[in-house]
Amino acid sequence: MNERILSLESYVRFSDESATVTEIIQTENSSIAIWGVKPSQIVQAHLHPDGQDTWVMLRGTLTYYLGNGESQSLNTGEIAIADQHQIHGGVNNSNEDAVFVSIYSAPQIGYEKALS
Repeated sequence: MNERILSLESYVRFSDESATVTEIIQTENSSIAIWGVKPSQIVQAHLHPDGQDTWVMLRGTLTYYLGNGESQSLNTGEIAIADQHQIHGGVNNSNEDAVFVSIYSAPQIGYEKALS
């Protein structure tokens, strides 16, 4: 890994169709991605069988899925930690774009859709 300091805003992308994830870097130890989520867009409820997923909210607000029909507001400057097998996802119920970084504890942590 040659670059150690990265400008996150240069990686974020948005789409009118759906929330957009862009990989920033993947190493043998972790993976980091950035998400652009427009108003009303959803990050499908899911879980990772093989690792932790930590979201760092950079801009905006998401309604963050906790599983079992529960959710909580995730605001700028907050983090949300989903351990192995914990359901997570979110929806942008605001009128502003939302941006968050997702840090995976292993580059291949698996993915399974879940009910929110």
